[in-house]
Amino acid sequence: MAVNYETYLNFGKENADALVKSGTAAVKGFEALTKFYSTVANRSIEMTSDAVKTLTTAKTPVDVQAALGGIAKQGFDSFVTDARAAQELTGALVNESLAPITERFQAVSSLFKAA
Repeated sequence: MAVNYETYLNFGKENADALVKSGTAAVKGFEALTKFYSTVANRSIEMTSDAVKTLTTAKTPVDVQAALGGIAKQGFDSFVTDARAAQELTGALVNESLAPITERFQAVSSLFKAA
């Protein structure tokens, strides 16, 4: 009986450790996402400032139209790039934070299969 009790005690400790590891990974992932979104926001401010400067230096309607086309293209390209990066960061966050818990579910599954 003592071996079974110790087995269950260790199993519970491993589950708690997995939750701590999962939480730690989640916090690190959210820190990375926060830094990423801060960088995106700063870049957006710079792009807006550059766009205003470009538009204010345009001398003719043709220049304004060309500037607007360039600004729109740059904005769309930046959006696509940032969306991909955010998707990768979010996917990594989910995978890394759930990995310890997934391992514990697999351990439970193998425990029931053995029984």
